[in-house]
Amino acid sequence: MLKNPDIDIAPELLEGLRLVGTPTATAYLMNQGYRHVYAIGIPAQALNPGQTMVGRARTLRFLPMREDLLKDQYSSVGDRPHRDAIESIQPGEILVIDGCGTFEAGVVGDMFTRRVQELGGQGIVIDGCVRDMGAIREIGLPLFCKGSHGAGINRALISADYQQPISIGNTPVLPGDVLMGDADGVVVVPPHMVEGLVAWGIEHEVQERFTRIKLEEGHALHEAYPPNAELRPLYLEWRKNQPEYAQYPFAFKDE
Repeated sequence: MLKNPDIDIAPELLEGLRLVGTPTATAYLMNQGYRHVYAIGIPAQALNPGQTMVGRARTLRFLPMREDLLKDQYSSVGDRPHRDAIESIQPGEILVIDGCGTFEAGVVGDMFTRRVQELGGQGIVIDGCVRDMGAIREIGLPLFCKGSHGAGINRALISADYQQPISIGNTPVLPGDVLMGDADGVVVVPPHMVEGLVAWGIEHEVQERFTRIKLEEGHALHEAYPPNAELRPLYLEWRKNQPEYAQYPFAFKDE
């Protein structure tokens, strides 16, 4: 089976990812040779303004429904991989579901969502749909999915297994991968790439903050994006007063 190496990630690095936007993460990973990291067509559906999602993947896989197998699965409440997956969630994890990309059923509702939150889950990502969208949005747990459907799982799907490699939005996800989510969508980060992404991404975000200021002051794109020879020294001095400079000094190279 495909699997990640057993890599512990320091909590401060995971928190550092919250300072990095998914467009920045996508750019960094593409520059490192990773082409399938952005989950296509899985937008934020429940996300408060300014809220972000970061955590490690707890995966769940569905298959298109087959009637004889569905009957066996629902003959016992305890023999349902989707419930087992939810109950196995550890604090800091994100439930990531391969729902076959279907629009024909909702694979999670507000009850499952509440349980994920209660167990310390950081969000839910689904290549598929949910039901009870209004109630889910009131819970406050980040949700990324294709949309909503009034029917439950057994209209179109059957749960197959969990903690196995899956695919969401044409992007592979292995158990333990790191997921980032914001208003721009979801990015999947291999664990061994997290430290490099934090280092590169934080300074990139800080520099873009400086660029926005200069554009608002009237500077042209070719002067401020990125800072040219005239603005670069100003940026290097300005960044020292940014909170990230003290929090993550390894992200800022001396010149």
